[in-house]
Amino acid sequence: MSSKTTKIAVWIVSVLLALEYAFAGITKLIGKEEAVEGFRHAGFSDGFRLFIGAAETAGAIGLLVPRLRFWAALGLSIIMTGALVTHVRAHDTVAKMAPAAISLMLLILTAWTTRPRRAA
Repeated sequence: MSSKTTKIAVWIVSVLLALEYAFAGITKLIGKEEAVEGFRHAGFSDGFRLFIGAAETAGAIGLLVPRLRFWAALGLSIIMTGALVTHVRAHDTVAKMAPAAISLMLLILTAWTTRPRRAA
């Protein structure tokens, strides 16, 4: 894949992920019933829900800023790893885990392609 094609692909994936995490973060911050119940079901506090909502919203913004994209993808990858662990511990179905797993793979790919490189 050429450098230009890679840049376009990274931008497309970054925008789609940013939309996903902006939506997810805002629903947690405004206390949408589904988000509140999901965190309670997993045994997490409202404070933790708000923290994750703020982190996801900040990560969504960071994905759209090229200099922050690597760090945003890395931070969101940590959150999604925790989400997958939570799904496994709750014995959720594969169908419920799949979106988190797909997002995690896309975040890792984004982080890898935008990682800082040392000058030779």
